[in-house]
Amino acid sequence: MEAGKPVTQDTLFNIASISKPIMGATLLQLVDDGKLALDEDINSYLPFKVDNPHMEGEKITLRHLASHSAAIKDYYDYATYAENRDPSISLEQHLRSLLVKGGSRYGSGDYYLASNPGEHREYSNLSAGLAGLLVESVTGQSLANYSRDTLFHRLDMETASWRLNGLDLSSIAVPYKVEQCVPFVGLCADSESEKMNYLIRKFINPPFEYKQFHAHAHSGNPQYPDGGVRISIADLSDFLLGLLHNRDKSGAQILSEVMYQEMFRLQLPVSISDSQRFFWRGRDGLVGHMGTDLGVFVAMYFEPESKDGFIILMNRDMDSQSAVAMQRIAERLIAI
Repeated sequence: MEAGKPVTQDTLFNIASISKPIMGATLLQLVDDGKLALDEDINSYLPFKVDNPHMEGEKITLRHLASHSAAIKDYYDYATYAENRDPSISLEQHLRSLLVKGGSRYGSGDYYLASNPGEHREYSNLSAGLAGLLVESVTGQSLANYSRDTLFHRLDMETASWRLNGLDLSSIAVPYKVEQCVPFVGLCADSESEKMNYLIRKFINPPFEYKQFHAHAHSGNPQYPDGGVRISIADLSDFLLGLLHNRDKSGAQILSEVMYQEMFRLQLPVSISDSQRFFWRGRDGLVGHMGTDLGVFVAMYFEPESKDGFIILMNRDMDSQSAVAMQRIAERLIAI
């Protein structure tokens, strides 16, 4: 906004948790290649042992990670983000600190749930981070590099990157926090003051001149597999179309028919979740994913039968106002 630079179809956006289904496709490619198995104990692959101290003899699998049923709590902490660069800590180091006894954030197994894998669904960015490490463990390459070579290039997603290194930061949409103020009073609120922000919008709805846009830095997340792909809407559209039709730009299959079906089928008993797919989720007859981060609010959904879909990318925090806008835009796109 400061530079008055308009968004184009080539502008890069942080797509936050929409990155998870992208990782999901990479993981299923590895299952096709025989390097991973959906129901194998992840400790068969990892460089350290994941052991829930609240349970005995548990077995966590890739399927559990991809369906948020691994009995691993959610974790994300903006304080761990690096500003305008990739973090200095590796993904493995970060995960060890949380999940391995003796780790700096392990506590008493604070990020494990007291339940067996597959018995309970609880959304977990930390599980997604662990799934990303599986790629590194079985290929010898980071998720960022491996998916670039085996997925991004095949779909001509040349703008896509998991990492900030090598990107022109000026090509990425600046993420914003929106502060709104009551005219003549000086009472202001933003997404960090959720209730007051909602009340000001609902009862006052200040005009544009009483809103300020505060830029966030571009974030480098040590738990990057949970979100953070930067990509243009043009390339993200190529990903969705390619995946829905299971064909890359050359016409070759991206996944075997078995893994293609696996990606979109329910991963848990209906009594636990009637919507959770392999890093995708059903919602109101659609399948897709949403995502939020600092200055980011995004959605990507499609109708399974027609394969018609939509992508909405916002470079602002999620709050009540952006949520209403997201809903209205989605409804208009669905009606087309």
